[in-house]
Amino acid sequence: MGIADILRALANGAFDGERTDSEKSGVSSGFYIENGTPVQYREGKSTRFFDGKENVRTPGKRTEDRFKTDEEKTIFFQKYGFKREMFGKHPEVIDYSRAYYEDKKNE
Repeated sequence: MGIADILRALANGAFDGERTDSEKSGVSSGFYIENGTPVQYREGKSTRFFDGKENVRTPGKRTEDRFKTDEEKTIFFQKYGFKREMFGKHPEVIDYSRAYYEDKKNE
């Protein structure tokens, strides 16, 4: 299966809802696919303070990078398609990413 088939499956919603998350030292980051668009996010550490009545939590800054064009989506699948927790049900994506890294290694 080539990238054209993977992009077609992405557009048809085959990968919607797939995600991977991690948290380290209060900073969350990860990837998810929503409506055929892969998204990479990062959310900074939240802060808490006492306002005289109760503890108030202020969420950290959240940034998102959306892979909108076919070229960006191709790069996403090349670089991050190996993630089994996200694409374990889709071995064609894992194989595509593996082939990308093997070609890069042989250069």
